[in-house]
Amino acid sequence: MRRLLFFLPALFPLLSSAGTSERDVSYGDHPLQKLDLYLPDKPVKSPVMVYIHGGGWRRGDKAAVGLKPVFFNAKGWIFVSVNYRLLPEGQHPANVNDVALAVAKVHDSIAEKGGDPERLFVMGHSAGAHLASLVATDPKPLQTAGKPLSIVKGVISLDTNAYDLPTLVGTAMKPFYDSVFGTEEGVLKDASPQLHVAAGKGIPPFLLCYSRGMGERAEPVRTAAAEAFRAALEKAGIAAEVVAATDRNHGEINQWFGRDDDVKVTEKAWEFLEPLAKAE
Repeated sequence: MRRLLFFLPALFPLLSSAGTSERDVSYGDHPLQKLDLYLPDKPVKSPVMVYIHGGGWRRGDKAAVGLKPVFFNAKGWIFVSVNYRLLPEGQHPANVNDVALAVAKVHDSIAEKGGDPERLFVMGHSAGAHLASLVATDPKPLQTAGKPLSIVKGVISLDTNAYDLPTLVGTAMKPFYDSVFGTEEGVLKDASPQLHVAAGKGIPPFLLCYSRGMGERAEPVRTAAAEAFRAALEKAGIAAEVVAATDRNHGEINQWFGRDDDVKVTEKAWEFLEPLAKAE
């Protein structure tokens, strides 16, 4: 029965028990430029979490939210899940520009739904974690959407290696990343969140969570990527924490988020968010 209950939110993601939801809100003209809103009961200046799904930049959908809407709605937060253009049409920087446009749309309109645009956070898993990290470190996408980096108050990155793409050239994952980003050095650098980190840009605090990887054995590249990104952020004076969740694989770190018994990631995420989201 517990297993069945665990999967119900994934099967019926819009039936949030904590409040109401609105599906397929457009933030642009493309069919994939849509988002879903999950609202708590009677929101009043509620903090807002914008979630970016994973799927290798090629697949995935905003409906795959698992327990996250229920978790955040129960805390009084508004939860937003975003679709964006996928490969091949969503080649960098089209995908991150979509994410930025969605974040800007939420910032402009969420007050109408009872949200607080001054308490807006971004979260992503896998490819979505890369895009969430990039939109909060490279000012160009949000500037193109008419916003500064400073509208994002914090980022939760769930399990990506793609912080510094040029360093992945010598790894077993090189063919995969080549197929996504190509091999042009300028593109790889521009798509690397870590290489945009600098003091004074308005980059928010980060919580960097990683799993053991795809299989049963821990992948050292995940530790190295998260720790290097943390070091770059801290060197620039930006708060950053790393959570090593090697008790779970790449899918489970996302699927388990929001579970009552997920002390390692969900509880740590709430400890990260709660002080940042306190109303002034």
